[in-house]
Amino acid sequence: MPYLEINSSHFFHNYHTILETISPNKPQKIAIVLKDNAYGHGILEIANLAKQANIQTAFVKNTQEALSIAPLFNTITILYPSQNAPDFKTALKTPNLYFCAPSLESLQNYPQHTSIELKIDSGMHRNGISKTDLNTAFDLIKKRNLHLKGIFTHNGFGDDVNSAFYTQNMEFLAIKQEALKLCQHYGILRPRFHSLSSSGAMRASQFDANLPQELQDDLYRVGIAFYGYLCSDFQNPPLKPIAALFANKISTLKLKKGSNIGYSGMGILEQDSIVSTYDIGYGDGFFRLRENMQLHSAEGFRILPRASMDCISILTDAPKVCIFNDVRSLAKAFDTIPYEILAHLHAYIPRIVV
Repeated sequence: MPYLEINSSHFFHNYHTILETISPNKPQKIAIVLKDNAYGHGILEIANLAKQANIQTAFVKNTQEALSIAPLFNTITILYPSQNAPDFKTALKTPNLYFCAPSLESLQNYPQHTSIELKIDSGMHRNGISKTDLNTAFDLIKKRNLHLKGIFTHNGFGDDVNSAFYTQNMEFLAIKQEALKLCQHYGILRPRFHSLSSSGAMRASQFDANLPQELQDDLYRVGIAFYGYLCSDFQNPPLKPIAALFANKISTLKLKKGSNIGYSGMGILEQDSIVSTYDIGYGDGFFRLRENMQLHSAEGFRILPRASMDCISILTDAPKVCIFNDVRSLAKAFDTIPYEILAHLHAYIPRIVV
């Protein structure tokens, strides 16, 4: 069975790099994003590493993820809660869980005393209420006896060299100023504010730190940087990928030059070779290699097209092969980003922390 090896020393290296870059004097502002099985790395494994680093705040996708790690953090925000989830009522009764409210309708649907974080659209136009609906939202929160724990947005331009990133920062600043006035009007305690993910926090933490205390973000939501990557071309902090994917040999053949390998014979040997199959394929969430793709394992062994559902063919007879220890080359080959390669890996693949 394939397995993912998680390098704990790389995780702690990344944590200290993030801390020194973003918030060296306030470690409590560093929150970890664990959604989608910790970007494919294993939510329980990464949550326990985060606990060892004394990270107090986490963000997850759904109630199932939140409940699985509830004892490990002071607060956990559920970004995409569903009231149809079988464990939704259990989550509501768990005091350190907060629920994202991305619309006025969601405010009307949550039961009284639910702890919520209100999401505002600051220009990405994906999820969140309009700034013009902020007053209506506060009115609903007060009338329905909801507990406003946070107000946040997502600056979706952290990886882009253009003015949109700075425009969104200024828009959220205006939202915070308006929210504080509404808090005073409705007698609501100041909620926590947050807006920046990995790349954005690397760029704007100093801008934020120079604001008056009450207008500063209280958290930075760091996701992909914890796992060793950034997706911008202009930021190069010394992060280390924490995951290496290994596959084990199934069988080996000695084949002649010109032999065809796999479905439709798309893998063609250029010389007499030893070819082995290994126990990972697109059924395990590993992307499907196609004809004419030139991919190699971390050791440099050629991976032959096409990939099958449960196995791939590689020019070696090694008992196990490291498919990747840095996913960027694969992401480039498949014309995507590291997130997608990593998050596709199925949860049943064992995650081993070393």
